[in-house]
Amino acid sequence: MDGFGDAVDGYFDVENQLSRYLLQRADDLRSKGRGRTAAVDSREDFEAHRERVRSTLRSRIGGVPERPDDLSVETTGRRRGDGYSVELLTFKSRPDFHVTANCYVPDGDGPHPGILFLCGHAEPPKSDPLNQKACIELALHGFVVLIIDPIGQGERKQYRDVEIEGTAVSGGGGTFPHSYAGQKCFYAGANLARYMINDDRCALDYLHSRDDVDDDRLGVAGTSGGGIQTLYLSLLDERIDVAVPCCSISHRYERLKTGGRTHAEQAITGSVAEGIDDADLVAAMAPRPVCIGAAASDRYFPIEGVHETIASVRRLYDIYDAGERVNLVVSDTGHCSVYELGDEVFEWLCERLGDTEYEPHDELPTLDEAELHCTSRGSVRDAYANERTIDDLIREYVTKTYPDAGTKPTVDSDCGYAERLRRTLTETFVADRESCELFPRFISRTESDGVRVERVWFKTERDPDIVCTGVLVTDPESAAESPAVVLYERGTDELPERSEDVASLAREHGAAFVFDPRGVGAVRNRNIPVPNWADHHDGMYGTEFKLANDALLLGSSLLEMRVFDVFRAGSFLRSETDAERVSFVGEGIGAYHALYAAGIARNVDRVTLRSLGPSFFELATRREAPFRPQLTAFDVVGDRDVPHVLAALDRREVRVEREIGERKTADR
Repeated sequence: MDGFGDAVDGYFDVENQLSRYLLQRADDLRSKGRGRTAAVDSREDFEAHRERVRSTLRSRIGGVPERPDDLSVETTGRRRGDGYSVELLTFKSRPDFHVTANCYVPDGDGPHPGILFLCGHAEPPKSDPLNQKACIELALHGFVVLIIDPIGQGERKQYRDVEIEGTAVSGGGGTFPHSYAGQKCFYAGANLARYMINDDRCALDYLHSRDDVDDDRLGVAGTSGGGIQTLYLSLLDERIDVAVPCCSISHRYERLKTGGRTHAEQAITGSVAEGIDDADLVAAMAPRPVCIGAAASDRYFPIEGVHETIASVRRLYDIYDAGERVNLVVSDTGHCSVYELGDEVFEWLCERLGDTEYEPHDELPTLDEAELHCTSRGSVRDAYANERTIDDLIREYVTKTYPDAGTKPTVDSDCGYAERLRRTLTETFVADRESCELFPRFISRTESDGVRVERVWFKTERDPDIVCTGVLVTDPESAAESPAVVLYERGTDELPERSEDVASLAREHGAAFVFDPRGVGAVRNRNIPVPNWADHHDGMYGTEFKLANDALLLGSSLLEMRVFDVFRAGSFLRSETDAERVSFVGEGIGAYHALYAAGIARNVDRVTLRSLGPSFFELATRREAPFRPQLTAFDVVGDRDVPHVLAALDRREVRVEREIGERKTADR
């Protein structure tokens, strides 16, 4: 048995199908978002719009944690500079969860304006030479500057001892640990940003509490990931008087077009579907002053989107007669640090918050990383015996939000449980998609070892199109009373080496349909190149990761989309074989697709789950959980988790077989 040749044997070019689908969906949603923002023409309208943006962000990150009354600040050292000093300190943003920080303090009593400096994906973060220079420059102009290590970076590395399938999770300047922890947050209906924002607000609490800081003059600045944090913090904390987000502003659609990846803390689920873009986050500052720093050749944040966003922001600021408070600084360079953006950023901060005019310094000495360590061994995990990890915090959130998660549901006395769950799954996987007539195309018919083999393709969605493929294998000697949709991890690409298995399934079920949902097998998307610094991290930062996070932005997931396709494949198989009931056979990732499609479909006979992985509760709460971008989904550890679907199928008297290696068990 053979699979398909290129472009579905020449019938349809599917190389960019999934990318194109997501981009077209994003473009459609962009038009709706533009219309909603364009309708804002009064202060009353804007206040309602701003509150909608805030409430959406709070909801999609899982809420903003309560901050501790006592930060337990500990000053561990001091470094003396010319005209300033650097205090080395730690504080607790959660119980037994330490943040490491350097505070640059100008000479003199003050009170001084305060700046919270937020690092992006740099390693080391707070001691990066360019970040040091930015902090020193501001300190020499009379600012108290607090710079902190983000979760997973610097002295706050979380996964230095963890390897997932041979891939180190720590790395990528924080990108990989953020991706790994962020995936767990998604399962729990949250976002890693909730913990980063909490750290930032606690850092702002510390700045606000210092006697030498004027708490009426507080600003926040950062570049790249730090610029995104700057936006979030400015949106949610009105103590911020000015904001300087750098190399972090563009337009979401422009960013999607580049093929670049969206970091976990930046993938706010459904933000594109809600019509919330960078302009909405920036404009939420109105009428407080904001300076956007941009790089003309930024690889991640296209300059066209920068100018489009600035125009939209200024229009909204004009509602407050404050358009002049929106400043844009563009540097003729690529993605860069705050310091590299040049003197205009520092000059603007001095004008808006400072006490002196800006005069640049030519030579700014920096210190080695170890000299700026706040802990004796450069690690909070080594320094504090009871130090918790981000996994501990996520586990705590899961168990508090879903107290029954991880336990087998009790449904024996609940007659309506199975049908309610089927409706819930239908709303999740089917309701938002407009089914179309399949119009199957049979493009070859052959016989092999006594079975009939047919290659077929059809569309499960239209405008934008989704083409799916499959190989239908029928045993003329067997009645097709329970034909099976067969889902291998690599779909029809696993033929012909799986021919014997497929023939056996065809004889057992009467017919076996080896199926490729979107992005799998013969309809897999082309490889989308990763940045040159990440080319060896395919699973952590590869094509599936990119497409999965893009789907989240649209309020969907690859899991939802593929389960929908499998559901439609079941409909095709029943129609083609005139069978009343259908079965599903899934292996690995395909086992999840089989399980959830069976949970939706009516008239299901059997479900065979080969090497089904952990439940979503386990994926969210286990420290060394497998990283599967194909399973990226939002809020699935509650009553839609694997044990609940299994319980519902049992209630429906659907036979479920689970195979692990050579072992086979029947759930009923």
